[in-house]
Amino acid sequence: MADFYFDKKTVNDYTEKPDRFQNEKDGFAKVYCIESIATLYVNGTSQAPVHFFRHMNVDKTRFAGMVQTGEGPLTTQTEAHVEDLAGPNATIKRYQQLSAHPLLFGYSADKPFCEYRYYEDGTITWKEGENGSILDVRLEPFPIAFFLHRCEQFPVSTFYTHPHIIHGTYEGKPIIGIGNDDRQYIPDVKVDAQTQEKNYQKTTDYLTANCAGVRKDGRREIAFFNGNYGHLAGGYWLEGEEPIVDDNVQIIGDWVHLPYCDDGTCVMVKFDFKIGPKTIHFEGKWGLKGWTSTPNLAKHGQSQVLGTFYEGDVPYEHTVWQTFVENMAAFDEKLKKVGYKVVD
Repeated sequence: MADFYFDKKTVNDYTEKPDRFQNEKDGFAKVYCIESIATLYVNGTSQAPVHFFRHMNVDKTRFAGMVQTGEGPLTTQTEAHVEDLAGPNATIKRYQQLSAHPLLFGYSADKPFCEYRYYEDGTITWKEGENGSILDVRLEPFPIAFFLHRCEQFPVSTFYTHPHIIHGTYEGKPIIGIGNDDRQYIPDVKVDAQTQEKNYQKTTDYLTANCAGVRKDGRREIAFFNGNYGHLAGGYWLEGEEPIVDDNVQIIGDWVHLPYCDDGTCVMVKFDFKIGPKTIHFEGKWGLKGWTSTPNLAKHGQSQVLGTFYEGDVPYEHTVWQTFVENMAAFDEKLKKVGYKVVD
């Protein structure tokens, strides 16, 4: 069985080389990139949310975007903030293990302005825009994160994903949301740059579903799945219950052609994950394709959708939640070959 589990994140996990990944299997891994992902409910949870993503290496941002998702799972986004976010041309300043206890770690940029500060109790403060004019929020951590040690069916060698509840303001308006603090790691080997890149398993053939929410009774919930289209692994956790992990997760549902693509790209907008004795139901509500000002149609085979999820036979709602489903190389003919049905 693949080596992955739910666990409490420690102060050491914020370091560049966490102790839990210092072994031969993980290649004595070091941090490769830091990802921030967030779903922001600006006008209540019944409205299409704003979605944010920043993917950065330890010293620079690779890309960032904040978009208004489309109404309906087969629609596309419109720009919320893209060019006015700290992106690839921004100079990133990092600080690690600051003496100003209990601040542990952080990074910032001046033009455009952004600032992330990570604290010993697991909270994060986050600003976008001068004086937080775009976003000014505090993130309260879920009690556990999902950790993965190196295995083949995941697109990165080693990583963790950790959801947080968001409170604060967006463009000066009160909001609520959920955001993830995610980190990816690659083996720390002394080789040339080309070989080092290969240690980051840059597969373009994967499905990932990252779901987190707070039920109306206050219990927090996580469902995370990743893998290729024939082999999914992941975990499910509901506060108060023992976590479930499985490297033979079933996904049941039909794929649908994206109506605005002519290259056979598909998305699955309503499906079930079967993991151990649990069944997690997902229904797509809001569409996007990348975090660019206009849909990233050049990313052939990529599809993304947000929606709702619940576990079991009786549907229920969350007071706040985030779902992010992304597919890469999701082409109709390939999906049919592995046994899926594709519909228009």
